[in-house]
Amino acid sequence: MENSKIVSLLQIENSQNITNLLRGLSFIYSKHKNKNIIIDLRPNSNIIWSYYGKKNIKYLDDILNIILDINIPMLKTFFNCDNDIVCAKDISKILDNDNFNFIIRALSEIYDNIFISTINNNYLQKILNITDVVLCPIVKEPISLFNYKSIFSDIVINKIKDMEIFPVIFKTEVDFNIDEQETKLVPKNSIFINYYSKIQQEVQNKNFMFNDDKNDFVIGINNIINLISKNNETTTDTVDINNYSIGSNKYILLKEKLHKDLVAKMKEYAKEEDRNILSNIIKVKIQELLNLYEIKISTNIQEILSKELIDDIVGFGILEDLLADENITEIMVNGLNNIYIEKKGKLEKTNIKFNDIDKLKIVINRIVAPIGRHVDETSPIVDARLKDGSRVNVVISPISLCGPVLTIRKFAKHKLSGQNLIDYGSINQEMLDFLKVAVSNKKNILISGGTGSGKTTLLNIVSSFIGEKERIITIEDSAELQLQQEHVVRLESRPKSLEGTSEITIRQLVVNSLRMRPDRIIVGECRAAETLDMLQAMNTGHNGSMTTVHSHSCQDAISRLVVMSLMAGFDLPEKSIVSMIISAIDIIVQVKRCSDGSRKISEISFLEKVDNNNYKLVPVFAYNEQEKCFVKSVNSKLC
Repeated sequence: MENSKIVSLLQIENSQNITNLLRGLSFIYSKHKNKNIIIDLRPNSNIIWSYYGKKNIKYLDDILNIILDINIPMLKTFFNCDNDIVCAKDISKILDNDNFNFIIRALSEIYDNIFISTINNNYLQKILNITDVVLCPIVKEPISLFNYKSIFSDIVINKIKDMEIFPVIFKTEVDFNIDEQETKLVPKNSIFINYYSKIQQEVQNKNFMFNDDKNDFVIGINNIINLISKNNETTTDTVDINNYSIGSNKYILLKEKLHKDLVAKMKEYAKEEDRNILSNIIKVKIQELLNLYEIKISTNIQEILSKELIDDIVGFGILEDLLADENITEIMVNGLNNIYIEKKGKLEKTNIKFNDIDKLKIVINRIVAPIGRHVDETSPIVDARLKDGSRVNVVISPISLCGPVLTIRKFAKHKLSGQNLIDYGSINQEMLDFLKVAVSNKKNILISGGTGSGKTTLLNIVSSFIGEKERIITIEDSAELQLQQEHVVRLESRPKSLEGTSEITIRQLVVNSLRMRPDRIIVGECRAAETLDMLQAMNTGHNGSMTTVHSHSCQDAISRLVVMSLMAGFDLPEKSIVSMIISAIDIIVQVKRCSDGSRKISEISFLEKVDNNNYKLVPVFAYNEQEKCFVKSVNSKLC
């Protein structure tokens, strides 16, 4: 019962004052976005709450009737999980039932504050056993003060743990003559609430909502809340005095112990793939283990500890927060201690690190295993992807001399549009319209740029201009393209198996795609011998095809195509390859990453044929670095 604050209100007799106090506490706490529940065990409390407009009263008795089948998700559907009131039909049946404590524990997983209102009776000890703070509402008059003394004595005798006891004294306009002996009965930690006739009339109105911060009754309730909150902070400090603070040695040792025992307990759930289900199971197991260890830590520390263990056991450890941050576009792990991120186009070093090499290897294996990839000393380089499509590259020893190197190019959760590029200043409307016309007229387009310049992003956007009625074949090493058209066939290469067989290369896929009756072929990136096959496809009637290439300018892009075509192993003269490129490529789009981290389309050019072996690049648009603007070079009308 550590997750919520349990406040018990003990009184001698039933009173409307108590109901108004409960209403105020619940309402004002809810303004602080706390979730509260009132468990009213006073006789006929359902009638009282009905008067204040509470419809469909819920009863604790009904929960006890189905206790064997109950769980926290069921309780959440039973209650509103915001500001709830639950009453009792048969108090003796409820408090005699051994499952009462179980219900309170379950409710403490849902609510921030639990208020238990009860008349001082034979069940006092059972209430005190689960209570953090006791409020004793009384009226400032001799009989009530004497009764408080009786209540206080009963609490001291029956309590089994330390708790704060606060008398809440309602001050009325009746000034009783209290003698010196009776004055000594008023405790020093008493909370006084003005409750004059005018205030009584206001707060007893069922439409009074405790919004007036200047109302004396509301001021008194705020004083109670402040006192409870202060007491809560003190309790938290006491709980954490055992040095289970984040990062302390005791915290690290506890986390390691929990991790080891959790892994053993989670083996029976090995086939479960839903992370939300696994996370909830782990949280329950953590609580069970902490109870077994007889270790008590604050709710805040336990939440952080649970998150870290869930990330370690079913996620990607310390990388989880980086993966969740939408502003981070790339994560680079250079061994244990050097983890960098790219944020808004700029590199930053983080202050996080892996504690040991095994944890980093576990994260790497968790990434590559689900897609049938493996990485070891015999196969130290691997390309993979996460479930969300993020691209991953892994390099380990003996190739890497600084330990395992993990690079994650994050997959954008929201597909970018041409308008997004305009908003980011990467392109202007005229250039975007030019590319739309080019795609519509089935021009073969080559997108060129450096690493991380946005080639794939631009290819995604340009390919979105393809008509719905066309059959599109996409070919990639790691599937990243997100085409929205209906008739799309996606092909992905496959690396060698552990036995060194079963490899399917990009080149094989390009050759095979020609037998699949494509209207358009889109190759995510040409890197090697597949370039020649792609050029042949463009030259044999598959107009409107697209691909990307690594290079620093439109001119360099042509040179790169020549070199990669020669890698196909055919004894072709360079002139023949150049002639093939001239016939195949219509438009080259150059993208670049600027020093400020932004991406720009720096040039769009026609590849114009002069004769069979000669060509010229005709710029259509260019980005003027000095003027910081896009410039139209020639008439952009397409033939």
